Amino acid sequence: MVNVALSVTLKTAAGVILSGAKNLNDIRPQSVKGEDFSDRTEKHTHKSFGFLGGVGLAVAFFIFGTSQPLNAQSLKKIRIASKSAGESLVPYLIPQRLGFYREEGLDVDVIVTRGTVTTQVVVSGAVDYGNGGSIPAIFGGARLKILQVSTDKPSQYLVVSPKITHVKQLSGKTVAISDASGNSTLLFRELLSKNGVPVDTVQMRALGEPSVRLGALLAGAVDATMITIGNARQAQAKGFRILLYSGDYVSALSANLETGDDKIQNAPDEVYKIVKATLKGQIFYHRNPNESAKFVMEALRLTDFNEAKEIWRERDKQASDIAKIGRATEEAMTTNIERVREQMRAVGATGRIKGAITLDQVYDFSFVKKAYEEIRSSKWDPMRYEYSKRQM
Repeated sequence: MVNVALSVTLKTAAGVILSGAKNLNDIRPQSVKGEDFSDRTEKHTHKSFGFLGGVGLAVAFFIFGTSQPLNAQSLKKIRIASKSAGESLVPYLIPQRLGFYREEGLDVDVIVTRGTVTTQVVVSGAVDYGNGGSIPAIFGGARLKILQVSTDKPSQYLVVSPKITHVKQLSGKTVAISDASGNSTLLFRELLSKNGVPVDTVQMRALGEPSVRLGALLAGAVDATMITIGNARQAQAKGFRILLYSGDYVSALSANLETGDDKIQNAPDEVYKIVKATLKGQIFYHRNPNESAKFVMEALRLTDFNEAKEIWRERDKQASDIAKIGRATEEAMTTNIERVREQMRAVGATGRIKGAITLDQVYDFSFVKKAYEEIRSSKWDPMRYEYSKRQM
């Protein structure tokens, strides 16, 4: 177990509820008012986090925050909301722990919120930045921008029965999907189209959670499904075939930082500083794998370095060269926007779409582009840094 000495604060938008945990092991899943939820998108996360209602906002758990330094008053307090715990916190844990935020005069708290609440708290001003993926809100008229991305490829693999050796053989077969309008389902449809397989020739069964879909595949109830590498390897061990990695065919952008237009207009220097520090952490993550894997161990509470390194490899695989420096191609941006539009149509939310939106209404990579040029010209070396249990 990798422990972390830090000060942890639990807050809501209304104020402090609990503070003073000195070790990551002091944080325990809580159930408040009988409501409990699990992060089902990542294998290695805390099992559950408490959730409260209040002024339409979720309680947010400050999973890590800076211990108050002697010169804390000289640092500007910044709050970043993360859509989930575990690995999603690593992009902020690295720049915080290695002092990149402090170098920019920032004292950063990172919180974990639930689902779409991540974007809601950014819109409301309860936090300064988030990573929730704000495109649905932008379609609805919210004035937000995605400033930086972390990955531009999906995490799913297409796993099939042993008798299938080519994607074209899926025609006439049954494939387990999450639901009719889920993001992974739309990715699968795109994957079929790019491989010349008519979508209407494949029977899709909505079975929900990855574990259920994996079970259906192993039982022979379906011929294929899209799942992440952990589940894929379980199937492979039982004789099933990992046919392809979806990221070799389709794109999927994951936001690392987003904020409101007001913040960009009124505090551009702050925006640049938070982007630059976070980008340093992102560059460190991709270029210094062994030290980054130690941060993964901490965030996911792993004891096996090789397991953490494998998780790092998968994450690194999900980012092209341009995504590793926080940006995305015009094609990927356009595809991402259109996929969200299709999802909204599929769930009957077209009434929330206020009209056509352009790329510059969704993405603003001017800060991350400038930050990368400055980092590169300064000959900053991520290999100079090592994993640290305490903030530098």
